[in-house]
Formats: sequence, structure tokens, C-alpha cells
Amino acid sequence: MKKAILLGLFVASACTFSANAQDLKLGVKAGFNVATLKTDKSIFDNNNSVGYLAGIWGRIGGNQFHIQPEAYFTSKSATIHPDADNAGSDFVKGDLKFTNIDVPILLGTKFPVGPIKLKLQAGPLFSFVVDENNSYKDNVTGTINEGLKNYKDKFSSLVVGTGIDFSKLIVDLRYEYGLGNISRNETAGKQTLNLWTISVGYSLF
Repeated sequence: MKKAILLGLFVASACTFSANAQDLKLGVKAGFNVATLKTDKSIFDNNNSVGYLAGIWGRIGGNQFHIQPEAYFTSKSATIHPDADNAGSDFVKGDLKFTNIDVPILLGTKFPVGPIKLKLQAGPLFSFVVDENNSYKDNVTGTINEGLKNYKDKFSSLVVGTGIDFSKLIVDLRYEYGLGNISRNETAGKQTLNLWTISVGYSLF
């Protein structure tokens, strides 16, 4: 009897997954982001900077539930300047730019609205730095020296967003909330990169 019940549950779960997995997609995408470097200490201000992203995405699932892993190259940058009240006199204006490979793994759901499908998605994002360009790196001295020069080569973020699907086209609007400190040194306080991203994609199949 127990085996029959377990078998019935297994078959029901398989049928449910099969029904939800009616969509299996793979595509390409590109877009841009607007990044802000945040710190919990008033040692610098920064201007929002525009970067890019380009890569691939996949999706398995139906309207009720889907999983969407992605992988793309992205540029994230900020222009830093000594306008904060406690900024050191030895601090100079400059650009901080990361070129990363980002891997978000998103869970989502879709709602048909006329000819389009509205999406809601959320999940973790893992960011791996492949290049760092710090234009003020050789000019920063004093107590905040290492806190503004020694950054980690891996970041993580929490992503939430919405978007639409229309035929084979997809449009996504997302917010990335940085988790943890991207600096190896605590001198400059906790630093995080927060981003708004917008992208357009195309489903190859």
C-alpha cells in the first residue's frame, strides 16, 4: 500500500513537472546597467555610471513556475569623488570599473496579459571579476589606502525584477542588491555595488 502511494506521488510529481516544463528556451540577450557604489562610511561620494551586458540565457518551466539561469559579460563602474564631508584631502576623483562574468539563477512566474506575458523573477547572482580598472589606484594614500584599492574577485547579489515576453522577444528590468563587502579591507567601510539593468533578448528556440 505504501509503495503504491509513493508511486502515485512520484507519477503525480512527474506529471506536474512535465506540465510546468512546457517551455524550454535558449537565447541571447544584451543591455545596459546603471551602477552605484555604496559605503556605510562617509569617505566618498560617487556618480552613477552606465555599463553594458551581453550573453546567453535559458529557461525551463511554464507560466506558473520557471527557472532561468543566465551567463553574460558585464561592465560595472562608478565615478568616485571627494565630496563627502569626511573625505580625505589626499583622495582624488577617479573611475572604478569591473568587467565581470555574471551568473544569475532566477525563479519566476508569468501572467498572460493579452498578446504578452508579464514576468516576475528573483534569485541570487554570482559575479566573477575578469578585469579591474581603477584609475585612482596609484593616487590614493593614507588610512583609506587599502580600503579603496584592494577589491575582491567574486561578488554576490540578490536580483529582483520584472519583464515581458512577446513571441520570441524578451525584455527585462531588474535591480541587483549587492550582498557582502566587495572590498577586502574594512578601512573604507562596507562597500557594495547596486545596479539597475535593462536588457532585450531573443529566444533561439
